[in-house]
Amino acid sequence: MNINDFYNYEESMLNDLKRLIEMETPSYNKNLLDGFASYLSGYIKDLIGIDPEIIESKENGNDIKLYINKGSEKNILLLCHYDTVFDEGTVNKRPFKIIGDRAYGPGIFDMKSGIIETLYALKFALNELNKSVVLLITSDEEIDSKFSRPIIENEARNACYALVMEPSLNGMLKTERSGVGTIKITVHGRSAHAGLDPEKGINAIYGLFDLIPLIKSMNNNKRKLNLDIVHGGTRSNVIPDTCYGILDLRFNEPGDDQYVIKKLMENHGIDISYDIRPPMVKSKKTDELMEKIKRICIENNIIIGEASVSGASDGNFCSYYCPVIDGLGTVGDGAHSDSEYIFTKSLPERSFLLYMILKNI
Repeated sequence: MNINDFYNYEESMLNDLKRLIEMETPSYNKNLLDGFASYLSGYIKDLIGIDPEIIESKENGNDIKLYINKGSEKNILLLCHYDTVFDEGTVNKRPFKIIGDRAYGPGIFDMKSGIIETLYALKFALNELNKSVVLLITSDEEIDSKFSRPIIENEARNACYALVMEPSLNGMLKTERSGVGTIKITVHGRSAHAGLDPEKGINAIYGLFDLIPLIKSMNNNKRKLNLDIVHGGTRSNVIPDTCYGILDLRFNEPGDDQYVIKKLMENHGIDISYDIRPPMVKSKKTDELMEKIKRICIENNIIIGEASVSGASDGNFCSYYCPVIDGLGTVGDGAHSDSEYIFTKSLPERSFLLYMILKNI
């Protein structure tokens, strides 16, 4: 197979992608997610000839796992997700369409096009693989992967490397990602009548605002904290007894999240809850894997670049067990926005790149 062979399948790939876009998959809608997983499972069986496993979840959507050549000591781990940030009904307002060299639709860039790209690469590499492959297509990446994380980490422990099929801006492959955390701070005070007995109250909003200097002091070149949501009080004549704030944390150094949480917890009268996705760290093995991919690209006139980014993915969970290359999905822009698109030619091109990686590394 060469790149022209993949170009011959461009129309077929786009038609299949259109169907995936039309089946909406909001992260919190289990009925739609499970319906999509059922459809995709049958699609995989028809396209590749192997029946995938459905991993059932009680609260989230079901995940899909596909083994190819099962039995090797170490597997190649491929990661995709099928949930999107868009509410049900969005596709009626913004249906799949192709204008010039771009295709549009909710979730097309992040990341349903990556699913099609991956499955076609596997279809053509099926009889040319020299390693086992495990493909995970998860349902909850956009909402912190609480259900899927242990499944991903278990497969990463047995992987020689992981390839994350998240989309790519300008063809860039990602070798590092920041850690991402959401921290909720709840400050407790005491309510009182604002006019008659204000001295009996303890204003929880003031308590939260007293933490702002501490929050700002923990920012540096490798760690960013932003207080993005504040909510407190019930009525204008009542001293508020509760106030909460939600912090967005971005950090590059493993352990920085625990430093932030520890400093916040030193303050009395507050409760803290949090969800943390650790950084995706680069290692010597990551560099070695990237060099092999670069050689494949040079030999096949494929233009790529290497990037470190602040956004997170499920690849963040894997880099502590195996080297990770992220951003192997289709090229486009506008993730999580009304203008989301992919370049149509990137669908067969990136599928060909994945095919070459699977076959040669």
